[in-house]
Amino acid sequence: MEYDSLLAGTITGDEFDAMRELARPAHPFREPKLIPHPRLNALRRLGTKKIYADTADIGELNGTISIDESSIYSDVDGNTINQPLVHNVIREYLDQWDPQVCSDRFGFSVNKPATLEQTALCYAVLCAKIGNDFDHLFTGRRSWEVSLQLHMGLTTFPNLAKDFARWMHRMAPSAIIKVPFVPYAPECFIVARDLEREGIPVNFTSTFSARQVVAAALLCDVSRTNIFLGRLDQGLEACLLGAQVSLEAQRALRRLRHTLGVKTLLIVASIRNWDTFVQTAGCDVYTAPVNVLRDWMKQDQIAPEQLTSRLDHSYGDCLGISARVLSLIGTERIARLYDVEPSFIDFLQSFGSTQEWRELNDAETLFTRFEEAGYGDMFYSPRQDDWAEIRGGKVPDLNGSLTQRLPLDTLYSLLADADFEKHQEEMDDQIARHIRR
Repeated sequence: MEYDSLLAGTITGDEFDAMRELARPAHPFREPKLIPHPRLNALRRLGTKKIYADTADIGELNGTISIDESSIYSDVDGNTINQPLVHNVIREYLDQWDPQVCSDRFGFSVNKPATLEQTALCYAVLCAKIGNDFDHLFTGRRSWEVSLQLHMGLTTFPNLAKDFARWMHRMAPSAIIKVPFVPYAPECFIVARDLEREGIPVNFTSTFSARQVVAAALLCDVSRTNIFLGRLDQGLEACLLGAQVSLEAQRALRRLRHTLGVKTLLIVASIRNWDTFVQTAGCDVYTAPVNVLRDWMKQDQIAPEQLTSRLDHSYGDCLGISARVLSLIGTERIARLYDVEPSFIDFLQSFGSTQEWRELNDAETLFTRFEEAGYGDMFYSPRQDDWAEIRGGKVPDLNGSLTQRLPLDTLYSLLADADFEKHQEEMDDQIARHIRR
């Protein structure tokens, strides 16, 4: 799908310098001394490469990883930001920065309703400012990685989405661009593929199953992808389902790295409790709310030397799923969250190596190839009467129609994206009010 863009092809030279100036951080650069924390460092010892904080709030993170005015714990080396987290701090940033300046600079009318491109541009600048603030305060003598999520309104406009990803990455050079998996927009794979080809690292998000992780790795070789562990357990009234899905996804990526050289790292995300680190120790990357990181750093039940890798452990026989959920959903459908069929990997590997995929820019054709291979249920275009259920909450309605009809990972992705979209719409309204003010 195309979008009649006012900006496409115009943000070069002076225009880009102006955009970069708008995204200038509010905080001066500092170079704190980096000191390891024993419990965070214990995760590194078992193979974890990155530890991120789920936050857009500088004060929240600073209060947890700062030792004193000149020293911070070195083991948190990035943060992940999505629409709900930006929503938490947007008022503070809008008080510091007037989005009308952005609109005026790039020729948008303030006498007409704000367009998607107008609010998406303001949102991109705001996200870049947040990312640059974190980078300037916490980087030290290392690279700080911040994941910034694309505006949700760009989902079905792949060319525009790629333009905004490029601008965000240039405004915030430490950024990894979060591209959500959207079941009704197969072009999300095309966007992720093309950005990685250009050298823009992608965090493929809104993912809930091992097969979604494998698809992101084999088709796009993204830098990062995720398992939203906590939501899996919450929605299916489980104890260790999320850990099982994460470990199986990690093992699948480990095999693909060994056999095919993919670079994709798994992020264990949506962590609710510190014991998740124990249950999944050894996974590539963790991103956790600041309070969970703080709890892990302070707990004294597991000493650093007691932490052991769980990469070869299975929780398949002790998922802790309630009897009610098992009766409503069934064990076979739940197992599809962590089992990856060899035929699915064969299909992805075969299709991903074709010239057709390398050159493909058509979402409908991409869906057709999945459908022909028997995996079209990764995608779903909601009917009008589906949206009330999808926008009803972040976890499945166990008695809902979609819960009975769709694969659980596809449904979870729809629910996650809908939640992001609600926060995006509310922020767009705030931005538009500031522009008209």
